[in-house]
Amino acid sequence: MTDTNDIQKRFLQFGKTTFGDFPSLLKQWKKDMKNLLKDEANFEPCQSLKAFLVIIDQIAAEHHLSMSNMNEWLHIYEKQIRDFVIPYIDLDSTDNKKKKSTNRDLISSLLNQSFVESGSAILFHKIRETISKNEFDLNDALPTAKIKEKVIEATAQVRTTSDYPKLLSSQELNKWNHLTEQALTSMDDLTADIFDIISILWMKQAAHKDQMIKFHTDDALNLRQVQGRSNDEGYQTGYRKKERDDIMKRLAALTTIWVRIERDNLKLIDPESGQMEEYGHVQFNPLFVVDSVNVAYRGDKPIGIYECSIRPGELLSNFLYGAKKSSGLLALKTLHYHPTKQKYHKRLARYLSWQWRIRQKGADYLRPYHIGGDKGLLNVMGLEPNARYGSRMKEQFEEILDTLQQDGIIKAWVYQASDWTEDIMERERNWFGNSWLKARVQIIPSDDITLKDVDLLDEFSLESNTYKAVNFSSLLKGMSAPEEIAVASIETKEIIVTPELMKTTRKKNKISLSDAAKSIGISHSTLSRFERGLIKRPLSENLDRMKEWINLLD
Repeated sequence: MTDTNDIQKRFLQFGKTTFGDFPSLLKQWKKDMKNLLKDEANFEPCQSLKAFLVIIDQIAAEHHLSMSNMNEWLHIYEKQIRDFVIPYIDLDSTDNKKKKSTNRDLISSLLNQSFVESGSAILFHKIRETISKNEFDLNDALPTAKIKEKVIEATAQVRTTSDYPKLLSSQELNKWNHLTEQALTSMDDLTADIFDIISILWMKQAAHKDQMIKFHTDDALNLRQVQGRSNDEGYQTGYRKKERDDIMKRLAALTTIWVRIERDNLKLIDPESGQMEEYGHVQFNPLFVVDSVNVAYRGDKPIGIYECSIRPGELLSNFLYGAKKSSGLLALKTLHYHPTKQKYHKRLARYLSWQWRIRQKGADYLRPYHIGGDKGLLNVMGLEPNARYGSRMKEQFEEILDTLQQDGIIKAWVYQASDWTEDIMERERNWFGNSWLKARVQIIPSDDITLKDVDLLDEFSLESNTYKAVNFSSLLKGMSAPEEIAVASIETKEIIVTPELMKTTRKKNKISLSDAAKSIGISHSTLSRFERGLIKRPLSENLDRMKEWINLLD
């Protein structure tokens, strides 16, 4: 007969394999099982252990299985057992819940915002871009990425077997090399999200440069708005195994990145002493410093960092705190986009956040962006131009901008009229390379970025008197009373502007797309995409202009 101690060991070994992404859970189970064996009358184990024992008993009874040979059948029902137990994990004691994350109130507050403060220094942005596109060169002894800009030159390296673990205090460090060996395969847009999330949380909480903050995988999943299995006052919990695994792997990957400045001594002012510090050809510094690491296992294999204390390394913290702090606003929706299906949306949103911080000083928001070229938006997103699929690429580019507009990240966008009109596609055979890639677009940021200090729509897309927007308030000046009454009646006529109505009205009056756009005061491409139903949430200003135009024709 199998004794209870042997059963306990088998249960715990199975729990370690099946619930390795809940390391604190196993400690609680081990403690509760010991108390159960003492046969104390009033002792109550945690909810998850109760659920675990219940489902094991049900499976054994239903399939006539013996506990003595449970090793032969437990793994067969692993998924059924896990699915049954997980909802009860988050019903455990309140104290145990609080251990999972100390950031709940902060994250709940951030989720009520559209934009959050984030790093905007050029080094911060370029490192994030390097991570998202995995630009590390594998031909070097250590995977290395060179960051070269006019004002700074830096090197980033992935060090999976360095002397870094000596900085840690976790008992799990003997497994560190196994944990970080997958670092290079985890450099992607989700890792860039975790980079942003940790920086955002640290900037909100740090009282000094060396302060550690608590970070939990659920914090990242909540800020990314991944749906959990249960809800506690707005903070999601009970995530699936894969969702947690994905975060844990990428958190571990971030701890392997080291950075140093290569060119131009970095001069920083110590906010406490007021003394100037100069860093010239500094040694490599870790991108993030971690401590109190809780590593999750599945069996004997480490999966990733479940929770830890963390702070930016010496180099990065200089740009996120104190006198050298450089921050801007990042749309929270950027973190919500899918890391593979919508990675181009993420990259463009991050880039625009950085650009808007640069342009803020001179309110130079309307300076157009190139589409093609080394500094163009396609390159920013990592989209390789391909003339063979020109139409598809153009539609994809426009869809990304339309989505950013619909989600409130940008207020509007338009092609620079002197660079591009839709009829070029009909006139030119090689329109993709000769015209479209050389075209530019203007992008208006959200009012949250411009602080509503200027009405950019008044100047939007107006260049060299190509055409002027119809402005009825100015036309009213100098009109006679009857004319004012007539115009007022036109403006108050209630119609609902739809793509079908616009197209029907235009064709009924035999007006070309280009002429209609000029008369309305919007771009040719905007009107074309509206009629094709590609703009799901058009600007109210544009709808008003189209309504006025239709009323005049009627």
